[in-house]
Amino acid sequence: MLLEKPNVLNNEKFGKVKYLVKKYLTLDKIKKYIISLLRLVLVIGIAFLILNPVIVKLSNSIKSTTDFFDPTVWMIPKKPTLEFYNKVMDFIQYWSTLFGTLMFTTINGILQTVSCTLVAYGIARFKFKGRNLLFALIILTLAIPAQTVMLPLYLQFKSFSLVTLFSIVPPPNGVNLLNSYWPFFMLSVSAMGAKNGLLIYMLRQYFRNMPKELEEAAYMDGCSIFGTFRRIMLPGATHMLVTIFLFTFVWGWNDYLYTAFFAQSMDIMAARIYNIGYRINCVSGTSFDYLLEGIYNNCAMILHMIPLIILYIFAQKFFVQSIERSGIVG
Repeated sequence: MLLEKPNVLNNEKFGKVKYLVKKYLTLDKIKKYIISLLRLVLVIGIAFLILNPVIVKLSNSIKSTTDFFDPTVWMIPKKPTLEFYNKVMDFIQYWSTLFGTLMFTTINGILQTVSCTLVAYGIARFKFKGRNLLFALIILTLAIPAQTVMLPLYLQFKSFSLVTLFSIVPPPNGVNLLNSYWPFFMLSVSAMGAKNGLLIYMLRQYFRNMPKELEEAAYMDGCSIFGTFRRIMLPGATHMLVTIFLFTFVWGWNDYLYTAFFAQSMDIMAARIYNIGYRINCVSGTSFDYLLEGIYNNCAMILHMIPLIILYIFAQKFFVQSIERSGIVG
């Protein structure tokens, strides 16, 4: 009898193992496990491709010059230093430039969001002659390179005049608006800023999918057109508006093309960090030191990305919710 108990225990354990195998290792579940594993590997690979350049730049920016010539140093420096960050921040006057750029990009983003929202709502909810043609022209602006229109815009803002605003040749005695915020603000108010066609398309699709019964009920209650837009439509599009603002903010923050044409001498972050390694080396008398030039450029890029990373941390909730709700409006 004493010899049979271990056999009984072994049989019970074997039965439990067999039961668990049948329960959790069926053919369908094995396929799900394999697919989940492949999906995890794919996500990790894509994340590595995206984050690897940032990690390399961050590692190189805190290395000392001796670490670069040490073959045993790969990613983690032996003698980390913030000396190059201090030089870059002093050279571009980082804090004052950061505050000015934040104010400029925020105001510019708000103006673009408001103007694009009004244009998109008008195209989506009102019927008028030429509506489809107007929307087609807006989409066409996405296919036109920005470099194509930069020279006409430059000439217009260099000699700006309301009288000849729509003329081909600018007047010789107009007002020079270059190296000021006015070119950016005028383009934003008129919904003609960078990539505004995409923003209008996104908002137009969102407003178009909202139920007409909401507007009809508001009109029955005596609400005006603008009142319906402000009280009914805008509250339902809050997350989409936040997403549009984030797009305009990031594009304005990273933009150098418009900045180089209209505000090259202004304290805007994208203009101040452009080719900063070469400029610091020229001031310090080491203009041909490509190692220092690369370190300075890495430091400047990290300093440029930090505000965007902080913004994404606080605003990613609205961004995700706008994507989730964009397809289930109404």
